[in-house]
Amino acid sequence: MFDYEKFEHAILGQMTAVFNKWAEEKEDLYIFSLDCTRNLESIGVIGNTISYLEEQAEKDSEDYWYYKYCEEEWELFDTFEAVSADMGRYLEEQKNTFSNPETLTYSDAFDAHFDQIIDHCKHALLRFRQTINENYPHILLTFNVREFWDSEERAEIFQAINDENASKEYSEHIEDFA
Repeated sequence: MFDYEKFEHAILGQMTAVFNKWAEEKEDLYIFSLDCTRNLESIGVIGNTISYLEEQAEKDSEDYWYYKYCEEEWELFDTFEAVSADMGRYLEEQKNTFSNPETLTYSDAFDAHFDQIIDHCKHALLRFRQTINENYPHILLTFNVREFWDSEERAEIFQAINDENASKEYSEHIEDFA
């Protein structure tokens, strides 16, 4: 059985450690994203700085919003190796349960596990927001699972962990990066 509570605690601890390191190294960090692969083989964080954003696009350029909010274009990356390894071990243990070997499609059991992982990641992000809010209320937080959520779902997650003004901007420009 996968220990989702332990997983959430580990994610929160890793996010905090990496964030503190990046915030110390990069005074202009503006966004921090929890990033999980759809196949649940890897999890980590991605971040970006204002200076790196400005190197990619000017504020009035057509692709500014893409570079501001598209995790794949950001400067900072860190994979949570130990947590990813634990996730991988569980996938290997459950390989006959989680996918159909003939069709190579995910099973309902995998989808239920995926949903639990996602719920605990969201909860860890909410807890993380509470942790950093006093000293870093301006830092935007996102949650990324590449090519999985539609624009509406991405906006809902963003709104749950960021303030109203940031959420409005994110939603207004989501078609530029999602």
